[in-house]
Amino acid sequence: RGIAFGLPIALAVLWLCTYLVGRVSITAGVWLGMIALVGGAVAVGYRHEPVNLRSYGEVAAVFTVAFLFLVWIRALDPAISPMAGEKFLDFGLVQSLLRADTIPPEDMWFAGEPVAYYYGGHLLTAVLTQLTGTAGQYAYNLALAGFYATLVTAVYGLAGAVAAARNVPRRLAAGLSAFFVGLAS
Repeated sequence: RGIAFGLPIALAVLWLCTYLVGRVSITAGVWLGMIALVGGAVAVGYRHEPVNLRSYGEVAAVFTVAFLFLVWIRALDPAISPMAGEKFLDFGLVQSLLRADTIPPEDMWFAGEPVAYYYGGHLLTAVLTQLTGTAGQYAYNLALAGFYATLVTAVYGLAGAVAAARNVPRRLAAGLSAFFVGLAS
């Protein structure tokens, strides 16, 4: 019943609040996002619908396996070097956002100028880095693993819901979909 979409929705709310208010203050945007998330959780809690702990555990297990899988892959080669394609740019944008008070952040290539590049995912990475107190040097690789696990989990939930609505084995469809999106692709 949508439990696999909890994390993507929470991340979207947090990002949107930070993006909209971030032109004035990134910190104020993060606080507004957290208030919106707590308010949403309280509103859902007042519905008095019991949480299916089995479904929650299943989704948490899928997220955990996907997250640890990509952490393992990034641990094999965690380097972020200028010769590594866009990794260096991504890392630089995250670092610029971690130093910024407002958005757009200062461009790392042109001092004093604002970034003229999209930075939506980088902003979310910076927000999560600040919220968790993670050191910036580790944040990029952990964010990659987190976004990957969020995608795999959402696909798992969506495929499972579609399969259940069509009287197809839910876990089989969800597992195959997560495999094809997360590994085979």
